[in-house]
Amino acid sequence: MLTVHRAEQAGCLVEALADTVSRPLADPMRTEIVAVPERGVERWLRQQLSLRLGTSCGGDGIAANIAFDSPSFLLRQVLDGVSDDPEAAESWFADRLRWPVLRVVDGHIDDPVLRVLATHLGTGDARADRGRRLSTASTIAALFTSYGWQRPTMIAEWASGSDTDGAGGELAEHLRWQPWLWRLVREEVGHPHLAEQLPVVVDRLRADADAVDLPERLSLFGATRIPQTLRSVLAALSERREVGLYLPHPSPELWSAVQTAGPQRSGRLRAERRPVRVRHPLLASLSRDVQELQEVLAPAVGATRHHSAEHRRPATLLGALQDGIRRDDPGRPAEGEGLDPGADGSVEVHACHGPQRQVEVLRDRLLHLFDADPTLEPRDVLIMCPDVEAYAPLIGGVFGQSSRVGDHPAFSLRVRLADRGIRAQNAVLDVLARVLDLAAGRVRAGDLLDLAATEPVRRRFGFTDDDVDTITGWVQRSGIRWGVDETQRRRFGLGGFPQGTVRTGLDRILLGVVAEEAENEWLATALPLSGIDSTDTDLAGRFAEFAERLTTLLETVSEPHASGQWLRTMIHAADLLTHTDSETEWQRAQAVGMLTDALSVPEGTPESELELADMRDLMAQLLIARPTRSNFCTGELTVCSMVPMRSVPHRVIVVLGMDSGQYPRAGAVDGDDILQVAPMVGERNVRDEDRQVFLDAICAATEHLLVFYTGADALTGARTPPAVVVSELLDALRGVLGLGVGGPVPVLYRHTLHAFDERNFVDDGSGPFSYDAALLPGARALSALTRCRERGPALPVIADERLPRAPGDADVDLDELISFLAAPVEGHARQRLGVGLPEQADEHRDELAVELDGLERWGVGNRYLDALLSGADPHAAQGAELRRGSLPPFAFGTREFGPIRDKAQAVATAAHGYRDDSADAVDVRVVLPDGRRVYGTVGDVFAGRLVPVSYSRLGPKHRLAAWIRLLAIRAGSDRDVAEAVVVGSASGRYPSAKVSRIRTPDDAGDLLAVLVAIRDAGLTAPIGLTLDAAVAAASEFGRSGDPAKARRRAEWAYKKSYGDQNRYAGLVFHGDPGAAVGFETMAAAVPQPEALSSVAGLLPGDDATDMYIRLAAALFGSLLAHEEDR
Repeated sequence: MLTVHRAEQAGCLVEALADTVSRPLADPMRTEIVAVPERGVERWLRQQLSLRLGTSCGGDGIAANIAFDSPSFLLRQVLDGVSDDPEAAESWFADRLRWPVLRVVDGHIDDPVLRVLATHLGTGDARADRGRRLSTASTIAALFTSYGWQRPTMIAEWASGSDTDGAGGELAEHLRWQPWLWRLVREEVGHPHLAEQLPVVVDRLRADADAVDLPERLSLFGATRIPQTLRSVLAALSERREVGLYLPHPSPELWSAVQTAGPQRSGRLRAERRPVRVRHPLLASLSRDVQELQEVLAPAVGATRHHSAEHRRPATLLGALQDGIRRDDPGRPAEGEGLDPGADGSVEVHACHGPQRQVEVLRDRLLHLFDADPTLEPRDVLIMCPDVEAYAPLIGGVFGQSSRVGDHPAFSLRVRLADRGIRAQNAVLDVLARVLDLAAGRVRAGDLLDLAATEPVRRRFGFTDDDVDTITGWVQRSGIRWGVDETQRRRFGLGGFPQGTVRTGLDRILLGVVAEEAENEWLATALPLSGIDSTDTDLAGRFAEFAERLTTLLETVSEPHASGQWLRTMIHAADLLTHTDSETEWQRAQAVGMLTDALSVPEGTPESELELADMRDLMAQLLIARPTRSNFCTGELTVCSMVPMRSVPHRVIVVLGMDSGQYPRAGAVDGDDILQVAPMVGERNVRDEDRQVFLDAICAATEHLLVFYTGADALTGARTPPAVVVSELLDALRGVLGLGVGGPVPVLYRHTLHAFDERNFVDDGSGPFSYDAALLPGARALSALTRCRERGPALPVIADERLPRAPGDADVDLDELISFLAAPVEGHARQRLGVGLPEQADEHRDELAVELDGLERWGVGNRYLDALLSGADPHAAQGAELRRGSLPPFAFGTREFGPIRDKAQAVATAAHGYRDDSADAVDVRVVLPDGRRVYGTVGDVFAGRLVPVSYSRLGPKHRLAAWIRLLAIRAGSDRDVAEAVVVGSASGRYPSAKVSRIRTPDDAGDLLAVLVAIRDAGLTAPIGLTLDAAVAAASEFGRSGDPAKARRRAEWAYKKSYGDQNRYAGLVFHGDPGAAVGFETMAAAVPQPEALSSVAGLLPGDDATDMYIRLAAALFGSLLAHEEDR
């Protein structure tokens, strides 16, 4: 007999199940079978039964010889018992059916009836068209399995030759390819489908108890939807066996209402179903799954038993809500007159600014609950989330799982993410999936580095963190962009251009072990890579081995193979690229096991040939999250998706991420799924299933129900609605509290945008909301500013501070002096504060550019110019650039290099006229009046000239640097250098050079002392000089002697040169590198006169002259007076 045991709480059903299984079976060695829908329910049920069963008086922790199988496994056992060929019969299950479907599709793709498949897959020999084969076969196999599972009558009609929908109607013309294909698959399998034999199987099960090897008692626990095939089998088994269905059901009144509605025709379309009249809005909107289950089960049910809780519901809002659901009464209960939802806290809905704040608020709310109730433990809390993968990293960070930096009390909580995707847990499978993705793509440099940085690969090749950083630098400097080699690039129409491939980059790295890049000694297409130290030789070899193994694998997996060969190839890939230790060896075992199950075909069955795209689709299916029993009920704070622990009671149930549009799941109709086109009562509907799960969660909470959603946009602050089911919950709570429709609900809490908001630290009687002591100082500072009626003081910035003078006895490095004076604000940040801003374009590009940006163009031109100046062959220098991979491919590179070459040659020609001797370097030692020394080495000295050359446009920076070096030579050496000749490129449309000749002054020592004094002052406080503005001011002041004109000229030059966009100026003066800094701010940043007292008599101008103008003239006045432009 089929008996339905129902209760509002799953705990009551456990008691009933324990009473049932405590009665021994006739054969004490027989295994009790309890079918469960999810692994989480299984783990909880095992633990609960162990508390109630035992060898003594029960409850001694022993519950043995009980098999917790899935309903589908139970059906397979029945099928094995009644089938003449169980192995062939199991071919109809989805995990095996894809192979027969694939063989049929391959063999009948030209069948006119299957032209819709031919159109979808494409015709011809193109590889891209064949890439959907396995994915399409898997989809069709899943559809056929679903049809047989949920609508067996349709499959039986197809087997008899009818193209009908199993509900009394003909299939639409665009769907008739499916029965035709099914019949072809039926021939391929060579064994009837269970649906064809279902009437015979049912009769046999009813007549013969020994037809299947099952115990005389079966139990199904927690299912709220049972497909038609399983219902038929259970009904037949119940004729000779005791079959118990343990059903969490929210309301006895709802059960009675469905019964009172009377029997309805079985096998009817959902559109024909008469809705059951209920009063409670949550029952009306969320319970269709259990309503339909009751209706379709009614003909087979022999008895029903209602198990109600003996204890009275607590007088809380949650208790009142659940009691209203149970009694089908949406109104305010009589005993609820004293309900205080604010003090109650049993039901709370939290609106936050995005997922991050949801998790932060959840963390603090749970800590309040743990503090308020010492008996509450993490095992008593269940966190359910529709999208665990999206929230997993946030939960790991907020609860301190990824980093234990800090002392937040939540870091002591152990959190278990129960059903994350396998890829996030099994690093070996992740590596294999990455290999397949690389083979299908362009093998970008970033993807290559990501693979090398995975843990199994690092263990295999011994890569440390420093090794990975070194390899990253090699990849960037060797010019690797994308592509394994020239051959692989042919797939993308770029054959004949090997530069930027892994092969060429690797050759550069290995050649760099034994040769220098500067010597231009290339081998074939490879130019040695500079900077490969002898200590890196071993690392270069290990990286080369990794790259070679990967290249070989990519070539192998790019070709089609039979399924068995694919299995061997993937296992070989795991051996080549990964290594596991004693703690992670399970990852390889799991990967091999899953691939074996997925790619193995029954003995004697021909193997199908699979493309790379097919394997990627198969791997994607393997990586879908699969909850395991070991991750649930571990004593930790459990986080899982909505289904695995449905109906399992917990003292605190949290539903996280209930944002609008996220839940229930989108219910778009799959046009190929006949069951969705014309659904029947009792068949699966994902939106109804999600609604039922939410209702189950409401009923399963015993003390607290917490719901979180994104209630405001984090950028605009605009309010956003929650998921529809949350709105329905709020409406139901209004009814319980006797509030008007649409009014405010006291259980809805809207939280601040930031965790450091002062409101989170205000004591509301039960203590402040936040537990984050690290944020308290910031909240106090913000509170102090908020209380002020006037605008609060600006936050301190670097420019506000006056640092002590640098040590007076420190000698001055000549290069540091030049670097500081070329950019005084940046020099203050770097040389005094040790602060440097990262480069804005620091990421390595994976693309082959068709044109170079300004910095890349300068790099090519500067290297080419250096080669010309050193006497290298121009063609060889150009060849080095090609082998370096710095130029775009083909004609794009020729187009880009032409102007660069012409400009470099113009500069080199101009420089050769002054470099008529061999280059020399001069050591300088200048003794300053205060006893310090300026020391350094000046290169590019040719006979009696200093001749620095740059590919850059000749500007104030190059001239000032040459001037300071000229002063140092004159004042700090006995070398007779009469002038500096600075050569650079000229601005203009046509490539040309510009030369600046600067004569050596007689007072070089005094001029150098002034420059050192300016640097000393600039190390104490920032000086707002920029070179373009300074040279403009000095030029005008030297010409007219008018400080006002000089200042206006400086401002004009400052704006023209975009001085307000200086990132270091933004950092120093506004605390933000992206902030614009006006000229007035910069001009006001000058040292006080006493800071320059030691050189006051040497500064241009007098005490009445603007200090900004005096400093500009000190930098460039004498330079301009001794300069001659050509």
